[in-house]
Amino acid sequence: MKKLFPIFLLALLMAACQSNSTKFTVSGTIAGVDSGVVYLVKAQAGQPLVVDTVDIVQGKFTFEGSAQIPEMSYLRLNEREYFAQFFLENADINVESYKDSLRATKVTGSPTTDIFNTYVDEVTKLGEKIREYQQQYSQAAATGNQDEMDRVKVDIEAASDNMEVFAKNFVREHSNSIVGPFITLSQLGGRLEYEELKALVDGFAPELAASEYVVQLKTMVETQSKTAVGVEAPDFTMNDQEGNPFTLSSLRGKYVLVDFWASWCAPCRGENPNVVAAFNKFKDKGFDILGVSLDRDKDAWLKAINDDQLGWHHVSDLKYWQNEVAQLYGVSSIPHSILLDPDGKIVAKNLRGDALDEKLAELLN
Repeated sequence: MKKLFPIFLLALLMAACQSNSTKFTVSGTIAGVDSGVVYLVKAQAGQPLVVDTVDIVQGKFTFEGSAQIPEMSYLRLNEREYFAQFFLENADINVESYKDSLRATKVTGSPTTDIFNTYVDEVTKLGEKIREYQQQYSQAAATGNQDEMDRVKVDIEAASDNMEVFAKNFVREHSNSIVGPFITLSQLGGRLEYEELKALVDGFAPELAASEYVVQLKTMVETQSKTAVGVEAPDFTMNDQEGNPFTLSSLRGKYVLVDFWASWCAPCRGENPNVVAAFNKFKDKGFDILGVSLDRDKDAWLKAINDDQLGWHHVSDLKYWQNEVAQLYGVSSIPHSILLDPDGKIVAKNLRGDALDEKLAELLN
């Protein structure tokens, strides 16, 4: 289950297409609101940071300043009501909003925001199609129609693949705009393998190199390079269920699946039967598993191990997404797995369903 971050909290952006102005104005109206305070907010270390405030006078407000590095920003009415999201850049930006329908706020005048909104509009359409398929799947499941469930599952997977392909193509087409790094970091970074992510990042225009998005992406690429297929997996030691230290390299001599999961992760629990079947089939042929849990509740972790009959090695530091091994391996979504050969080198990643069984049969039979 991928960690989700609100798009408006991802910040520090550099626009490739800017006006020649060295200053910005953000002028707005909020119909139905005569007075109050509007906050201009950006993200810092993943948290909202208020950078300026102005009073509403007869329903109108104006921010002025200079954006040396364009940033994804948003506006907040009083203390809680967020109503606008846009790339703050040196341009004349206009915000038109209504008290009774803040979600219908319209932002114009920001070229970078226009590019991003083109992406959002198409992704929204693709997402609606996926939701339609999910409803069909739920209806088929309610009636026990397995054939229909299998058919719709294929449609869901195909639609999800289409969304990812569209995102990657959009990034390539806008590699000279900060929108490219923005989408890559917020939507694709945790999904792509090392080679594909590196190719996207290497394709960004040189003038974007100083943006925080590209800096973060390069760090991500560097982390992924340590867990790319063909390299030796980083060794680690972490406590098992009894609180005893367990070291990955102690399993050398076997093919080992390092399986990142958690008791609260529904897709992980759904995949567990496949992993159990593979373990039972190949455990006597030189195959073993080390489960790394991103749990924070020890009782829930232990119960899931017992309920799902996960009869292999398990470790966790109970730090949730701050799990030290997950950070070492650059894990941003689960389930996530890495298959190692007897020398500790990575031979495959994220083998799910029949793919794990097929790969082990190839290697061990």
